[in-house]
Amino acid sequence: MTEREVTGFIVRATTEPEEPGAVFYEPAFRIRKIGEQYEHPHVSYAVSQNVVSRSQEEALQMAEDELSEITDVIWNGEIWDTRS
Repeated sequence: MTEREVTGFIVRATTEPEEPGAVFYEPAFRIRKIGEQYEHPHVSYAVSQNVVSRSQEEALQMAEDELSEITDVIWNGEIWDTRS
């Protein structure tokens, strides 16, 4: 899984769910502040199409592609968002 630093945070491209064997996967991001091991439990979903099925590999590729376009991470208490 790919991750990169964006405005003081580490953003990791992943899928939701992360565990193998699900019927459907969404491309997603998880985030942590630089220097911390703790990832915020909130999952931010990448842009997704309304499709009936998607493999974990397809969803991860979508999240990794979108990760390269993120330019800012907004953190407000327990809520965060990514912007491109």
